[in-house]
Amino acid sequence: CPEVDVNKASSSGITPLLMVAEVGWPDILDILLQRGAIVDSAPSGKRAEENKIAGSTPLIGATKYNHPECVKRLLANHANPNHQNQSGISALMLAAEQGFFECVKLLVQAGADLELAPSGPLALTMNLCGQTPLFCAAKEGRTDIVKYLLDRGANPRVQNHYGVSALWIPAQKGMLDVVELLLNAGAETHVAPFGNLADELNITGWTPLYAAMKSRKFDVVKLLLKRGADPNAVTKLGSTPFLLASEICDLDIIEACVEAGADLDFAPSGQDADNLNITGQTALFMATLKDRVDVVKFLIQKGAHVNVQNRYGVSPLLLCAESGNFELVQALVQAGADVNITPQGELAEDNFLAGQTPLFGAAKKGHVDICEYLIQNGADVNAITMTGATPLYTATEEGHLDVVQLLIRHGADVNRSPKGQVARDLHIENQTPLLIACMRNHETIIRHLIESGANVNVTSERGSSPFLAICQHNNVELARLLIQNGARHDVEAKNLYDGKINGLIVAAESGSFETLRLLVEAGLDVNYKIEGKGETAGRTPLFCACAKGFQDIVEYLIDRGADVNGTEKSGLSCLHIASAMGHADTVRILCERGANVDQQFRFEEQDVTAYDLAESQQHDHVCQVLKTFGARQPPHSTLPSHVEPNK
Repeated sequence: CPEVDVNKASSSGITPLLMVAEVGWPDILDILLQRGAIVDSAPSGKRAEENKIAGSTPLIGATKYNHPECVKRLLANHANPNHQNQSGISALMLAAEQGFFECVKLLVQAGADLELAPSGPLALTMNLCGQTPLFCAAKEGRTDIVKYLLDRGANPRVQNHYGVSALWIPAQKGMLDVVELLLNAGAETHVAPFGNLADELNITGWTPLYAAMKSRKFDVVKLLLKRGADPNAVTKLGSTPFLLASEICDLDIIEACVEAGADLDFAPSGQDADNLNITGQTALFMATLKDRVDVVKFLIQKGAHVNVQNRYGVSPLLLCAESGNFELVQALVQAGADVNITPQGELAEDNFLAGQTPLFGAAKKGHVDICEYLIQNGADVNAITMTGATPLYTATEEGHLDVVQLLIRHGADVNRSPKGQVARDLHIENQTPLLIACMRNHETIIRHLIESGANVNVTSERGSSPFLAICQHNNVELARLLIQNGARHDVEAKNLYDGKINGLIVAAESGSFETLRLLVEAGLDVNYKIEGKGETAGRTPLFCACAKGFQDIVEYLIDRGADVNGTEKSGLSCLHIASAMGHADTVRILCERGANVDQQFRFEEQDVTAYDLAESQQHDHVCQVLKTFGARQPPHSTLPSHVEPNK
């Protein structure tokens, strides 16, 4: 019988001994060893590396597949218990991580190094550096193996290459028994991840306590706090375990943190905190955000400051006044919260928050009970924001009648309006509560403001008035009410093109027929023209109604003497604009009432008719109407289809 080479490896580098060890055949393993098999032979070379088996000895193979009998016999034949594969993994690391307790005991008894851990470039790439057998057992929750290794002197303070300790992962996963074993052995609670990899994972500065809190493993949290873990340890992003507890809003855990010495008024700061918009947010602030009355009351009882403000200047009282949590408002005010506190500073101004008191926030959202409580406790009903708006202004704008009535009852100035550069920039200067109510068509609020003495003839920065504002809503009863209370029906204002307009123009543009009729009957000229040099100059109420196709208004104005052939500044007539906009029925009315169907205006060096405009916009139905009334048809049109005569 020819001699067989028991150490001959396959193309991948696998020897018979390695294969037998992995399969778990101890008797065949003995035969191979007796015939001279090399006990620590391991695959090597490029192919072994590609197959991730380089450096895997028979002992590592037997351990990997939990064959303790093979492990025992290999060790008896002097297999190296501290050999590491290409990744730096040893047999003991494998056994500890997988929970193969018998293999662990055999390896330790044979002298395996309890502190051996992967190192080098490949281990670094695989994030294995520093992971001792104890680390591996701990992260997988192998309680019996953790205890065994600790009893034999394994280091409980071991960390991997980016600062994660043996305690960290069990804490994060909520492995209470493992955590307790490690703490009993001297594991440190303050160690936290660091470096580039920790940054990439967003865990820099996370202590085991923070990791457990983040995962809501509250039994571990309580244990760590009892063992001295710091509830004030700050992460890279500026948070702490206590702030995290306040965000989670578990009262039991918050109490445990306070008992352990949590800083009640700590708040994140710095660029990272700014980027996350958490700067200045204390535990009390967090609890207010979550509407947790019980947590807020507890923190107040323990002495937390109630007038804290975040980076925008927003306070807890402003938050809950706006959210409508009456019980929270009461708790904060009773604890000394400033009822007139407001956001200040550049960020507050950039976000138009400056000057907004808690009363302003409550009024804006219509929380009448909170408004009343704040007023009873000294809130200024006439406080103004950076834009000049008051609580009454915002309540009116949002349509909260009960809040409006309350504020006026307590002395709110019904004629105070936004003023200053910011108000001008926002085009709200001099807009009183009555003017904004008319713009929003809040009928009951309008009536109440008038009854309370609001100036009905106030004009805004652009000259708008309550009467002009109501003209666009076709609410003739309100228009009459304003006139009855002294409003001028002939008031004028500037439009967007700085031309002067009156109520007839506004009503005609918005289709407010009844209001328009009221104004005509009151004596306004149906042929009133928009003044100025802008694009709308020369337009009449009839022109505006034709542009929108409001047939009832068109017929009414013509009946009252409106000029059907009048033109705006550019020469565009009522028939031109109705044709261009495709309002066939309006075109028919105009033609029937004497409009010149062949009237021309000059556009891009051409003389253009209504038919030209309708054809260019492909309004075939309008063209048909015009032909019925004898419009001349050009042999061919050169008018571009993009013409916009109602610009």
